[in-house]
Amino acid sequence: MRLPNDTMTHTSLQFTALTVAAALVFSGGHAHAQHDHSHGHDHAAHAAVATIETEVLPNDDHAAGKTAQTIVRLTGANGKPVTLDDLEVAHTEKLHLLIVDESLTDYHHEHPVGSDKPGEYRFEFTPKHGGTYHVWADLLPLATKVQEYTHTLVQVKGTPAKPQNTTNTTAEVDGNRFDWTVEGNKPLRVGESVEVKVRVTGGDGQPFQQLEPVMGAFAHMVAFPENLKSATHVHPTGREPEKDTERGGPELTFHVVPEEAGYHKFYLQTQIGGRDKFAAFGVNIEPAAAGAGDLAKVKHICPMCAGMENVGPGKCPKCGMALVPEKAKAHEHNH
Repeated sequence: MRLPNDTMTHTSLQFTALTVAAALVFSGGHAHAQHDHSHGHDHAAHAAVATIETEVLPNDDHAAGKTAQTIVRLTGANGKPVTLDDLEVAHTEKLHLLIVDESLTDYHHEHPVGSDKPGEYRFEFTPKHGGTYHVWADLLPLATKVQEYTHTLVQVKGTPAKPQNTTNTTAEVDGNRFDWTVEGNKPLRVGESVEVKVRVTGGDGQPFQQLEPVMGAFAHMVAFPENLKSATHVHPTGREPEKDTERGGPELTFHVVPEEAGYHKFYLQTQIGGRDKFAAFGVNIEPAAAGAGDLAKVKHICPMCAGMENVGPGKCPKCGMALVPEKAKAHEHNH
């Protein structure tokens, strides 16, 4: 997400050792966002914990291949309903739901709308498979102005899909081709900032330059590890669209800092012809390299938000982007 630069009142953020934006740790039935989050409003930096709980109400109509009217409930301290007035807009919406099944093969990005009951929001959900679906609510509470994720589960009738866990750097969606590359063809490693590019090609084999704005950007990318204990949501670097008539492509660039080793599924969301297109990439993340601890002493900055910096890696509390070593950002400007 992006907030106006003039909301910043200081230019240096001291992150705690647990600083990892958009990451979740399970404790009992709750998910705690591990982002530190001083957010530019004269608040001290701290390791933020999710302040809002999310629950999808039981529904016997949740079955594979069937569309069901679904209700999600948000509650705050002491079980108080969380209304839209308690949330700020992030990526053009006040409430995002990131939903994926246990096999990592069926992903949904939903925006529930308010119902007649305070704190309850409705949306249509059409799961492809049976089994367990994981749901993360992406929120920006007005009280804290700190992005947080909170997690819940949905049980769906039917046969669960089997995890494929295959790697791929190319995906084709409705005639469009999406090619994933990593700068220098380097492997993705835990704790290392890397530039990922996705190039879009049209059905005619030509570079595709008609990506439409979706949630205030030309694309969004969400990643889930095989253990489904976290979710990461980033958007491309560079200029963001200011009008619905603007178009982007063919190349999208993302700064990625993997937080754990193992297999991950990345879902790229774009909009073409007024419809959402999801391209999926399977990627293996390697363990941190020897000597990677030196990064903890390096100044990192946000590639999107001026003045957001930290000693050591982390995530920007304004937009959620991975912080990158200052020299990497300087290299980008030189090109």
